Amino acid sequence: MRIKKRLSALLIALIGLMSGYAPSAAQEELSHVAFGIHFGPNTDVSADWVMQLGVDWVKVYTIGSAYAFRGKRILYRFDMGYPENWEQFRQAIAEKARAIAAAPIDAVEIHNEPNLSHEWGGRPPNAWQYVQMLRVAYTTIKRIKPSLIVVSGGLAPTITTPNRMAVDDLEYAREMFENGAADYFDAFGYHPYGYNLPPEADPFGAQPLVFRRTERIRALMESYGIYKQIWLTEFGWLRDPREDGFQCSNYDPAFTGFAWMAVSGKQQADYLVRAFEYARQNWPWAGPMFVWNMNWQQMDWLAPCDHMRWFGLLRHNGEPTPAYYALQRMRRYPISYLPRLWLVSDAMTAEISLFCPQRLKLGSFTVHNIGYPASLELNVLPVNIGQLFVEVEPPRPRLGQPVTVYVNALDLKSPGKYPVYINVRTIINGRAVSQSVQGYVIAWHREGSC
Repeated sequence: MRIKKRLSALLIALIGLMSGYAPSAAQEELSHVAFGIHFGPNTDVSADWVMQLGVDWVKVYTIGSAYAFRGKRILYRFDMGYPENWEQFRQAIAEKARAIAAAPIDAVEIHNEPNLSHEWGGRPPNAWQYVQMLRVAYTTIKRIKPSLIVVSGGLAPTITTPNRMAVDDLEYAREMFENGAADYFDAFGYHPYGYNLPPEADPFGAQPLVFRRTERIRALMESYGIYKQIWLTEFGWLRDPREDGFQCSNYDPAFTGFAWMAVSGKQQADYLVRAFEYARQNWPWAGPMFVWNMNWQQMDWLAPCDHMRWFGLLRHNGEPTPAYYALQRMRRYPISYLPRLWLVSDAMTAEISLFCPQRLKLGSFTVHNIGYPASLELNVLPVNIGQLFVEVEPPRPRLGQPVTVYVNALDLKSPGKYPVYINVRTIINGRAVSQSVQGYVIAWHREGSC
């Protein structure tokens, strides 16, 4: 038998439409991108500022803060240090996970910017160590509350410094994936700050640290077969302090390295709104986006020129910035909190001689969820019509598990191009969803060795 397989990759994008179901115009306006904001603890800023902003999500830093935002979804930042005693670490994680599970918290971000040394108490960042912590946190949280969404700690966009106290986010992510991190998060966290350029700036331009660097992170994920959502758990632009009468410069220790990032308040407002729209239109794999921040200007213990203050949506006197009003007026779309199927297949095409028809491996594909994190039960059903008998293994795969397609061509009698269809079915929000992948067997009247 002489079989020729094409090795080119075929990506089949599936929209997740219901079988026999056409979406209405209103449903087509659903957005996968939700609007979130950071709200810091220990200030006298009222939660009303968040509620009036019209956000979908709030990222909080204490479990108690989760109770202040009734009707909003909550992401909790779970900070941790590298353990000296792993058993004590597991016990501490379990205790904290039980407290999180009892609170109105929807998702947990495991640590923050683990590719920077200052998030490790001055230790050099180590992706292998972080993945071990992520693994313990993920498995413990899922044992206590399976429905809680676990987001990996958002990586900081940066370059590797000579002393490796900061590690390039792409390099760090690669090391995470090499060490099996994809099994231990429901969504990948990332912090795509825009620095001083607009959100549409080319990530392959002279300045690579831009909002769209997220696309490079996505390409890296897909190269490892990872198709889970990316959550932008922190992003924003730094407003020029001079607009409020503060002369902050690189000579100020609290502002060193940040002066060049400053944009006007009008630009900050414009860039934030455009970032949401860009992600909605171009990133079907993006999830909630959390603007950094609401109220760091009201943290009296910070130096007046501390850079964290100048990302805030409130001024030092408590008045809203132009960015606050722009986000408040930003067009809203109903949010889809549903999974979305995505099939990735090889060419699924083989050639066979009619002189020696046999059972052959046609190819393989995987089923992924690029939408909101959820557990799905999948059924893979080959369509057996005509002279080909199609089999799949396994018939009930997990998300991301390869499905191999076999074709029995013993009954083929004449040359031609024979289509092969495989249906993938699941239930989403109580509705049956069916998508398909297609391949071909090309039969020839060709003599010669098999």
